[in-house]
Amino acid sequence: MTRRRFASLYVPAAMVALVLLYPALPDVQPSAAEMIPVVMTLEATQPASQEEVAAAGQVLKQRLSSYYQQGGDQFALATEGDRLVVSLPPGAEPSIVIAEAGRVGQVEVVDGGTQFLPVGDLVKTGPYAIPDQDTYQAVLSSADFLSAEAHLGDKGRPVIEFVLTAAGDARLAAHTAELRGYYLCLVVDGRVVNCPILRTPLVDRRGTIELTGDATLDDARTLAMLLRSGPLPVPLKLASE
Repeated sequence: MTRRRFASLYVPAAMVALVLLYPALPDVQPSAAEMIPVVMTLEATQPASQEEVAAAGQVLKQRLSSYYQQGGDQFALATEGDRLVVSLPPGAEPSIVIAEAGRVGQVEVVDGGTQFLPVGDLVKTGPYAIPDQDTYQAVLSSADFLSAEAHLGDKGRPVIEFVLTAAGDARLAAHTAELRGYYLCLVVDGRVVNCPILRTPLVDRRGTIELTGDATLDDARTLAMLLRSGPLPVPLKLASE
């Protein structure tokens, strides 16, 4: 059992007096800037059709729903021609929108074989492994996941519970039927983010991925969010005036 240590806290008398006086002070009203919604206009980073921008908006809306609620005084997203207009609640941090808009977010489950792929490495992936070209096989992609939810597992490790499409389930079952102790690595936009070991064959559409190493619950939540939303058809940036 973990012992909790408690430390005594010395509070100067002047500070106590200040705290006692605080309720008598008039309410401090937020500034006008804090009450104004944050509005951002986004555009594609490369030539793209209005349909592609609109599709990117749907993906971005799904991602932002993990951070904000939609409707009312929360976030809203609208398409205006070949641009997207995102409205955030007052005081919201726009860096979240910029980060998610600029991240394609293609998640792949890649067969590393008996080789541990170091986290952070960039790797080439394809439908088949080509060892002499350092290309690894992508067994699954975001499109093969119907749902993905992150939480802490029984061992206190971050896990992602998922449901696969019928096609994804069949492909994973066929690929893993004879494998034991092989690495199936999680790769986002070509970069390795985690590399758990496959210890038993997966033959059910429902499964669990237990993240390894220093992965946190936030890491699992981000991966689950990207699996649910799928990749952006085109990355976005703040629109130039």
